[in-house]
Amino acid sequence: MNHVKSYLTRSLIVFALITPSSLVNAQSPEIEFNNPNELNESQINSVDDFSDIDRNHWAFKAFKSLIEKYGVLIGYPDGTFRGTEKMSRYEFAAGMNQALEKINQSIKDELRGKLSDEDLNTLRRLETEFLPELTVLRNRVDNLEARAAELESNQFSTTTKLTGQAILSLNGGTQSDANNPNTTFFSRTRLNLETSFTGKDYLLTQLQAGTGNGNNDAAGFLQREEGSFRDGLIEFGENLTRENLELLAFPLDDLEVDLDDLGLGLSQIESVDEIRDTLAANIASQNLQAGATEEEALQIRENIRQSLVDAVNTSREISSFLQTNSTLDYAISRGSGLELNRLSYSFPVSDDLRVSVFPQGYISDYVDRNSYANNDATNFSTYGLVNNQLLLANDLPGAGAAVSWNPGKSPFTLRAAYRSQQEDIVNSTIVDNENNQGIFEDPNLGVVELEFSPSKTSAIRFQYSGGTQSSEEYDVIGANLEVALGKKLGIFGRFGYAFNFPGDIKPSSWSTGIVLRELFAQSDLFGISVGQPLIFQSNDSLIGSFDSTQTNFEAFYRLKVNDNISVSPIVQLITDPGNTQSDTIFTGTLRTVFSF
Repeated sequence: MNHVKSYLTRSLIVFALITPSSLVNAQSPEIEFNNPNELNESQINSVDDFSDIDRNHWAFKAFKSLIEKYGVLIGYPDGTFRGTEKMSRYEFAAGMNQALEKINQSIKDELRGKLSDEDLNTLRRLETEFLPELTVLRNRVDNLEARAAELESNQFSTTTKLTGQAILSLNGGTQSDANNPNTTFFSRTRLNLETSFTGKDYLLTQLQAGTGNGNNDAAGFLQREEGSFRDGLIEFGENLTRENLELLAFPLDDLEVDLDDLGLGLSQIESVDEIRDTLAANIASQNLQAGATEEEALQIRENIRQSLVDAVNTSREISSFLQTNSTLDYAISRGSGLELNRLSYSFPVSDDLRVSVFPQGYISDYVDRNSYANNDATNFSTYGLVNNQLLLANDLPGAGAAVSWNPGKSPFTLRAAYRSQQEDIVNSTIVDNENNQGIFEDPNLGVVELEFSPSKTSAIRFQYSGGTQSSEEYDVIGANLEVALGKKLGIFGRFGYAFNFPGDIKPSSWSTGIVLRELFAQSDLFGISVGQPLIFQSNDSLIGSFDSTQTNFEAFYRLKVNDNISVSPIVQLITDPGNTQSDTIFTGTLRTVFSF
């Protein structure tokens, strides 16, 4: 009896839970994890009640006799067997349970010693006929059982998913007549805890660790303060010294005196601040030697020093802005070791309105998105080409909130976001810094964006950002465009104009590029972009020789090795770096991305 029970159980379970492909002319159904609420409790015990089974097939009568005799077939109330549809794992498990219970009960109570040889032969013939389907089903069930067991043993939460990404980069660069950096390896790793309590809300906790900083990246190193910015200050100081001596009736050209011989020695000083202070002291000393009183010389020194302080600070901000623009985004690490990089919670208020709050995050997560230039792991890497740096004021981390309103699923979406910089939520009475005055004080930034997307292939966004930066008002307008030209080609562009900027230069900025899919392989991606981060309207109040406009070029080719690994060679050119007529910077990067 045991072998009869085993054979009957194995066969009838299959007949109760699958539709043979030769009966309905369809492939064996897949088993997926679906909503358990989809399980139907109704049962049909006669195959005559099914409307989607071929009654002319030889197996129909045998199938009908067995199913109706043992009464274990699960059906649907609309009179279909639905063999062409996917069967959920919950339906499979429920059907299996009912079939086992019925067969075991039947063998125990009614069929002991009554199973005919004819029924056994019918089962064997049907099993032979549908052996491929049975094999596929058994393999799928075994695989699902193994996967379910693995998930159950490894999951740490029913509401939270763990994802991660690691970017490994090999980077080097060169510039003529410069102290070129060595080729450097750096990395950035992120772990994301993605949580949803209702299925519509989203809680993100992102931890990050990185080995890079602005000077580890070749472009950042070559545009560091100790480089061309320092050289520009020295040149400015020497010219100022020459002009001052000539005003004091020391014709240096006639005397052919080297400035270093006069005790200046600016070129021997590394620190920009020390160069600034030494320059002010030297000019005051020259005036003292020319007959000025000590009080007059001291006043001259303080006046010159304050002017230099203002000019150096403004030029320093501009140079830092341009340096950051040229740096690889994943080479910028906000701190050492593991850090909290993002903490945000988004939830719907209605079908049209969504709200986000973030005690730690970036304003670019909510505005200025672009399908082709917005992800340093999949497309462009240069910081200034993956966001509108002028509009977002360097997109520094901080705390804030954002809203997104898409009325009636129309082509128009209105977004707004506000951010106070990370350290600036501290009260200024605790920290001796006049700029740290709380979350609604200096420095802060708010952005409003109106998007018009007439189709899934195009969008244009008009933007305004305003706030306070460095104790000064900050107002910028911007635009963001993307258009898909077919399935493989896309173009994009960004524009910004600042009404207020350090030095009162009112700069504009722009970038544009193309992205091409499947250039050589099915899953590859190629892109090229060009942009100018700061176009000056005037620079009369600035020291140095901001006499040109920096232009950034970047090209990349991304090849997906598999779903978890991609490799990208990247080339970058920077002409007139630092908005000066300096030599062109060339950099090369090999980016490898691991994700899970």
